[in-house]
Amino acid sequence: MKLHHITIKGDGPLNEDALIFNEQQSLFGVADGVSSLVPFTSKENLTGGYIASHTVKDALECLEKEDQTLVQTLSNINDRLHSKMNEYGINHNRKEQLWGTALAVVRILDHGIEFIQTGDCMILAVYESGEVRPLTRLQVDHLEETAIEMWRECIRRGYRKKNEIMPYVKEQLIANRQLSNRENGYGVLNGEPEARDYFEYGKINKVGLTQLILLTDGLFLPSESIPEGESYWEFTACSILEKGIGKYAADLIDLEESDPECITYPRFKKSDDKAGIVIDFWRGTDL
Repeated sequence: MKLHHITIKGDGPLNEDALIFNEQQSLFGVADGVSSLVPFTSKENLTGGYIASHTVKDALECLEKEDQTLVQTLSNINDRLHSKMNEYGINHNRKEQLWGTALAVVRILDHGIEFIQTGDCMILAVYESGEVRPLTRLQVDHLEETAIEMWRECIRRGYRKKNEIMPYVKEQLIANRQLSNRENGYGVLNGEPEARDYFEYGKINKVGLTQLILLTDGLFLPSESIPEGESYWEFTACSILEKGIGKYAADLIDLEESDPECITYPRFKKSDDKAGIVIDFWRGTDL
Protein backbone atom coordinates (compact mmCIF):
# COMPACT_ATOMS: atom_id res chain seq x y z
CA MET A 1 0.00 0.00 0.00
CA LYS A 2 1.24 3.45 -0.92
CA LEU A 3 -0.18 6.87 -0.03
CA HIS A 4 -0.22 9.94 -2.26
CA HIS A 5 -1.60 13.19 -0.93
CA ILE A 6 -1.82 16.93 -1.40
CA THR A 7 -3.29 19.96 0.34
CA ILE A 8 -3.29 23.52 -1.02
CA LYS A 9 -4.65 26.77 0.41
CA GLY A 10 -7.35 28.51 -1.62
CA ASP A 11 -8.40 32.16 -1.56
CA GLY A 12 -8.82 32.46 2.20
CA PRO A 13 -6.23 33.54 4.77
CA LEU A 14 -5.82 29.98 6.09
CA ASN A 15 -6.05 26.51 4.63
CA GLU A 16 -9.12 25.17 6.43
CA ASP A 17 -8.75 21.72 4.82
CA ALA A 18 -6.76 19.06 6.64
CA LEU A 19 -5.21 15.68 5.88
CA ILE A 20 -5.62 12.93 8.49
CA PHE A 21 -2.98 10.20 8.86
CA ASN A 22 -3.01 7.60 11.63
CA GLU A 23 -0.88 4.81 10.20
CA GLN A 24 -0.87 2.87 13.48
CA GLN A 25 -4.65 2.47 13.17
CA SER A 26 -4.61 2.36 9.34
CA LEU A 27 -6.96 5.35 9.44
CA PHE A 28 -6.85 8.10 6.83
CA GLY A 29 -9.06 11.00 5.91
CA VAL A 30 -9.68 14.51 4.66
CA ALA A 31 -11.55 17.30 6.45
CA ASP A 32 -12.98 20.52 5.03
CA GLY A 33 -13.42 23.21 7.67
CA VAL A 34 -16.58 25.31 7.52
CA SER A 35 -16.32 28.77 9.08
CA SER A 36 -19.27 30.61 10.59
CA LEU A 37 -21.19 33.16 8.56
CA VAL A 38 -20.60 35.60 11.43
CA PRO A 39 -16.96 36.79 11.34
CA PHE A 40 -14.86 34.92 13.92
CA THR A 41 -11.16 34.51 14.63
CA SER A 42 -9.51 33.26 17.80
CA LYS A 43 -6.82 35.16 19.68
CA GLU A 44 -4.36 33.01 17.70
CA ASN A 45 -5.92 34.37 14.47
CA LEU A 46 -7.45 31.01 13.62
CA THR A 47 -10.81 30.78 11.88
CA GLY A 48 -13.59 28.53 13.15
CA GLY A 49 -13.27 26.29 10.10
CA TYR A 50 -9.57 25.80 10.77
CA ILE A 51 -10.18 25.02 14.44
CA ALA A 52 -12.91 22.51 13.55
CA SER A 53 -11.01 20.60 10.87
CA HIS A 54 -7.85 20.45 12.98
CA THR A 55 -9.79 19.37 16.07
CA VAL A 56 -10.95 16.39 14.03
CA LYS A 57 -7.48 15.83 12.60
CA ASP A 58 -5.78 15.90 16.02
CA ALA A 59 -8.35 13.61 17.63
CA LEU A 60 -8.21 10.99 14.87
CA GLU A 61 -4.43 11.04 14.58
CA CYS A 62 -4.12 10.46 18.36
CA LEU A 63 -6.67 7.65 18.33
CA GLU A 64 -5.26 4.47 19.84
CA LYS A 65 -8.30 2.35 20.68
CA GLU A 66 -9.84 0.02 18.13
CA ASP A 67 -12.81 -0.91 20.30
CA GLN A 68 -14.91 2.03 19.12
CA THR A 69 -16.76 2.26 15.85
CA LEU A 70 -16.08 5.24 13.60
CA VAL A 71 -19.60 6.43 14.41
CA GLN A 72 -18.82 6.46 18.13
CA THR A 73 -15.48 8.13 17.53
CA LEU A 74 -16.96 10.95 15.43
CA SER A 75 -19.82 11.39 17.88
CA ASN A 76 -17.26 11.96 20.64
CA ILE A 77 -15.35 14.42 18.47
CA ASN A 78 -18.60 16.24 17.70
CA ASP A 79 -19.14 16.64 21.46
CA ARG A 80 -15.60 18.03 21.69
CA LEU A 81 -16.43 20.61 19.02
CA HIS A 82 -19.53 21.59 21.00
CA SER A 83 -17.40 22.15 24.09
CA LYS A 84 -14.78 24.08 22.16
CA MET A 85 -17.41 26.45 20.77
CA ASN A 86 -18.67 26.95 24.33
CA GLU A 87 -15.17 28.11 25.26
CA TYR A 88 -15.41 30.80 22.59
CA GLY A 89 -18.92 31.87 23.59
CA ILE A 90 -20.62 30.62 20.44
CA ASN A 91 -24.43 30.61 20.62
CA HIS A 92 -25.47 27.10 19.56
CA ASN A 93 -28.98 28.29 18.82
CA ARG A 94 -27.68 30.54 16.06
CA LYS A 95 -26.61 28.31 13.18
CA GLU A 96 -24.88 31.20 11.43
CA GLN A 97 -22.44 31.35 14.37
CA LEU A 98 -21.54 27.66 14.26
CA TRP A 99 -18.38 26.38 12.67
CA GLY A 100 -17.68 22.80 11.78
CA THR A 101 -16.23 20.48 9.20
CA ALA A 102 -17.15 18.09 6.44
CA LEU A 103 -15.02 14.98 6.35
CA ALA A 104 -14.37 11.59 4.79
CA VAL A 105 -12.45 8.94 6.71
CA VAL A 106 -11.51 5.32 6.00
CA ARG A 107 -10.06 2.62 8.21
CA ILE A 108 -8.29 -0.21 6.41
CA LEU A 109 -8.92 -3.64 7.89
CA ASP A 110 -7.47 -7.03 6.97
CA HIS A 111 -10.50 -7.94 4.89
CA GLY A 112 -12.30 -4.71 4.25
CA ILE A 113 -12.60 -0.94 4.38
CA GLU A 114 -14.68 0.94 6.96
CA PHE A 115 -15.73 4.43 5.92
CA ILE A 116 -17.61 7.39 7.33
CA GLN A 117 -18.55 10.73 5.78
CA THR A 118 -20.50 13.89 6.41
CA GLY A 119 -20.93 17.01 4.30
CA ASP A 120 -19.55 17.07 0.79
CA CYS A 121 -16.23 15.25 1.02
CA MET A 122 -16.07 12.22 -1.27
CA ILE A 123 -14.66 8.69 -1.21
CA LEU A 124 -14.21 6.87 -4.51
CA ALA A 125 -13.32 3.18 -4.73
CA VAL A 126 -11.54 2.08 -7.91
CA TYR A 127 -11.42 -1.56 -8.98
CA GLU A 128 -9.15 -3.71 -11.13
CA SER A 129 -11.92 -3.83 -13.74
CA GLY A 130 -11.78 -0.02 -14.04
CA GLU A 131 -15.08 0.47 -12.21
CA VAL A 132 -15.29 3.67 -10.17
CA ARG A 133 -17.64 3.31 -7.21
CA PRO A 134 -18.58 6.41 -5.20
CA LEU A 135 -18.99 5.29 -1.57
CA THR A 136 -20.48 8.65 -0.61
CA ARG A 137 -22.66 11.39 -2.04
CA LEU A 138 -22.61 15.18 -1.91
CA GLN A 139 -25.02 15.92 0.91
CA VAL A 140 -25.16 19.64 0.05
CA ASP A 141 -25.57 19.24 -3.70
CA HIS A 142 -29.33 19.84 -3.82
CA LEU A 143 -28.92 23.09 -1.87
CA GLU A 144 -25.85 24.44 -3.63
CA GLU A 145 -27.37 23.79 -7.04
CA THR A 146 -30.10 26.33 -6.23
CA ALA A 147 -27.48 28.97 -5.43
CA ILE A 148 -25.40 28.07 -8.49
CA GLU A 149 -28.46 28.44 -10.72
CA MET A 150 -28.98 31.92 -9.25
CA TRP A 151 -25.33 32.63 -10.11
CA ARG A 152 -25.91 31.45 -13.67
CA GLU A 153 -28.97 33.66 -13.96
CA CYS A 154 -26.87 36.70 -13.01
CA ILE A 155 -24.37 35.74 -15.72
CA ARG A 156 -27.20 35.48 -18.23
CA ARG A 157 -28.24 39.00 -17.21
CA GLY A 158 -24.77 40.28 -18.07
CA TYR A 159 -22.92 40.35 -14.74
CA ARG A 160 -19.23 39.61 -15.16
CA LYS A 161 -17.76 40.21 -11.67
CA LYS A 162 -18.18 37.78 -8.77
CA ASN A 163 -18.39 40.68 -6.31
CA GLU A 164 -21.44 41.92 -8.22
CA ILE A 165 -23.07 38.49 -8.25
CA MET A 166 -22.48 37.45 -4.63
CA PRO A 167 -25.07 39.85 -3.11
CA TYR A 168 -27.79 38.12 -5.17
CA VAL A 169 -26.71 34.69 -3.93
CA LYS A 170 -25.70 35.40 -0.34
CA GLU A 171 -29.18 35.13 1.17
CA GLN A 172 -29.59 31.67 -0.37
CA LEU A 173 -26.26 30.58 1.10
CA ILE A 174 -27.38 31.85 4.51
CA ALA A 175 -30.68 29.99 4.15
CA ASN A 176 -28.77 26.82 3.26
CA ARG A 177 -26.76 27.08 6.48
CA GLN A 178 -29.99 26.94 8.49
CA LEU A 179 -30.52 23.40 7.18
CA SER A 180 -27.43 21.87 8.75
CA ASN A 181 -28.25 18.50 10.30
CA ARG A 182 -31.92 18.87 9.43
CA GLU A 183 -34.40 16.94 7.31
CA ASN A 184 -34.11 18.01 3.68
CA GLY A 185 -30.80 19.64 4.57
CA TYR A 186 -27.33 18.16 4.97
CA GLY A 187 -24.98 16.70 7.53
CA VAL A 188 -21.97 18.46 8.97
CA LEU A 189 -19.85 17.94 12.10
CA ASN A 190 -20.59 21.18 13.95
CA GLY A 191 -21.31 20.30 17.56
CA GLU A 192 -25.06 19.87 17.09
CA PRO A 193 -26.29 16.61 18.70
CA GLU A 194 -28.21 15.86 15.50
CA ALA A 195 -24.97 15.70 13.49
CA ARG A 196 -24.54 11.99 14.26
CA ASP A 197 -27.92 11.27 12.65
CA TYR A 198 -26.52 12.45 9.30
CA PHE A 199 -23.31 10.43 9.19
CA GLU A 200 -23.02 8.14 6.17
CA TYR A 201 -20.97 5.08 7.00
CA GLY A 202 -20.41 1.46 6.14
CA LYS A 203 -17.95 -1.26 5.18
CA ILE A 204 -16.89 -2.78 1.88
CA ASN A 205 -14.68 -5.76 1.17
CA LYS A 206 -11.36 -5.43 -0.66
CA VAL A 207 -11.94 -7.89 -3.50
CA GLY A 208 -10.62 -6.33 -6.69
CA LEU A 209 -10.00 -2.96 -4.99
CA THR A 210 -6.99 -1.11 -6.38
CA GLN A 211 -7.33 2.47 -5.08
CA LEU A 212 -9.31 4.64 -2.71
CA ILE A 213 -9.54 8.36 -3.46
CA LEU A 214 -10.56 10.82 -0.75
CA LEU A 215 -11.31 14.43 -1.75
CA THR A 216 -12.54 17.69 -0.30
CA ASP A 217 -14.73 19.77 -2.60
CA GLY A 218 -11.87 22.08 -3.55
CA LEU A 219 -10.58 19.23 -5.74
CA PHE A 220 -13.86 18.74 -7.58
CA LEU A 221 -13.79 19.63 -11.26
CA PRO A 222 -16.36 22.17 -12.51
CA SER A 223 -19.24 20.22 -14.03
CA GLU A 224 -18.89 22.33 -17.20
CA SER A 225 -15.39 20.90 -17.73
CA ILE A 226 -16.54 17.27 -17.88
CA PRO A 227 -16.84 15.95 -21.47
CA GLU A 228 -20.42 15.40 -22.55
CA GLY A 229 -21.62 11.89 -21.88
CA GLU A 230 -18.87 11.11 -19.34
CA SER A 231 -19.64 10.00 -15.79
CA TYR A 232 -18.52 12.79 -13.45
CA TRP A 233 -16.85 10.62 -10.81
CA GLU A 234 -15.39 8.17 -13.30
CA PHE A 235 -13.82 11.05 -15.22
CA THR A 236 -12.52 12.59 -11.99
CA ALA A 237 -10.98 9.35 -10.71
CA CYS A 238 -9.40 8.50 -14.06
CA SER A 239 -7.94 12.00 -14.33
CA ILE A 240 -6.38 11.72 -10.87
CA LEU A 241 -4.93 8.27 -11.51
CA GLU A 242 -3.64 9.12 -15.00
CA LYS A 243 -2.10 12.48 -14.08
CA GLY A 244 -1.22 11.93 -10.45
CA ILE A 245 -2.85 13.90 -7.65
CA GLY A 246 -0.26 16.72 -7.84
CA LYS A 247 -0.61 17.35 -11.58
CA TYR A 248 -4.38 16.99 -11.34
CA ALA A 249 -4.49 19.72 -8.68
CA ALA A 250 -2.10 21.96 -10.63
CA ASP A 251 -4.25 21.66 -13.76
CA LEU A 252 -7.37 22.49 -11.75
CA ILE A 253 -5.69 25.59 -10.33
CA ASP A 254 -4.72 26.66 -13.86
CA LEU A 255 -8.35 26.31 -14.88
CA GLU A 256 -9.45 28.39 -11.87
CA GLU A 257 -6.87 31.07 -12.65
CA SER A 258 -8.19 31.27 -16.21
CA ASP A 259 -11.62 32.19 -14.82
CA PRO A 260 -11.00 34.45 -11.79
CA GLU A 261 -14.51 35.96 -11.83
CA CYS A 262 -16.20 32.53 -11.83
CA ILE A 263 -18.13 33.17 -15.05
CA THR A 264 -17.08 30.31 -17.35
CA TYR A 265 -17.24 27.86 -14.44
CA PRO A 266 -19.85 29.20 -11.98
CA ARG A 267 -18.73 28.78 -8.36
CA PHE A 268 -18.65 30.86 -5.17
CA LYS A 269 -14.93 31.61 -5.01
CA LYS A 270 -12.03 31.53 -7.45
CA SER A 271 -10.17 28.78 -5.63
CA ASP A 272 -11.25 26.72 -2.63
CA ASP A 273 -8.92 24.96 -0.20
CA LYS A 274 -7.91 21.52 -1.42
CA ALA A 275 -7.07 18.22 0.26
CA GLY A 276 -6.84 14.79 -1.31
CA ILE A 277 -5.45 11.33 -0.61
CA VAL A 278 -4.98 8.42 -2.99
CA ILE A 279 -4.48 5.07 -1.27
CA ASP A 280 -2.90 2.74 -3.81
CA PHE A 281 -3.17 -0.96 -3.03
CA TRP A 282 -1.37 -2.36 -6.02
CA ARG A 283 0.69 0.16 -7.96
CA GLY A 284 3.89 1.89 -6.98
CA THR A 285 3.39 4.80 -9.34
CA ASP A 286 3.84 8.44 -8.37
CA LEU A 287 0.37 9.89 -8.08
